[in-house]
Amino acid sequence: MIEEVAAAVLVGGRSSRMGNDKAALDPFGQGTMLGIAVRALHGAGVTRVAAVGADPTRTLPPSTEAVPDEHPDEGPLGGIITALRWSPHDLVVVIACDMPFLTADPISGLISEARSSPQVAGVLIELDGRAQPLTAIWRCSLALDALDTAFANGERAPRRLLNSLPIATISCADPDALIDLDNPTDVHRYAHLARDRKTGEF
Repeated sequence: MIEEVAAAVLVGGRSSRMGNDKAALDPFGQGTMLGIAVRALHGAGVTRVAAVGADPTRTLPPSTEAVPDEHPDEGPLGGIITALRWSPHDLVVVIACDMPFLTADPISGLISEARSSPQVAGVLIELDGRAQPLTAIWRCSLALDALDTAFANGERAPRRLLNSLPIATISCADPDALIDLDNPTDVHRYAHLARDRKTGEF
């Protein structure tokens, strides 16, 4: 029996460097960044998707539910914990909402590795020699207690917890799919890629 997977997109950040809500941003006229993330998740076969930190009055992409962040304004670790608590399945993909070229392929890779490695608490994509905690899949039964404890002890950076958990990493054949937009300069810097790639739109 194939292990079920849920997914969460973290949308509750302040987006202070961008200057406006990144989840609702349509940087290249190809759909909002939240919509692009949800499309990639659906393409990888995930049907249950949460937008963690989303305004409940916001119109969300199809099959997406708004889930309040249990730790608003406390950084991404709180969002990951919220996603793991919400997930109806032991495996939950957690991604940021700022990757305009994201496709289903890296997410499918995470899911495949996690299903074949039930002993690891998380599988993360490694990019430029660094594991990416916000492009990851977590196993709630192995990760949640450790993340909760670290958060209660004042930790807010998920990257600093990776050495204390059984973690696996995979590479990404298309690094451009993981490009993230932090500020308006990034939008201009990567505009040329939008002309060469086709991204779905909600």
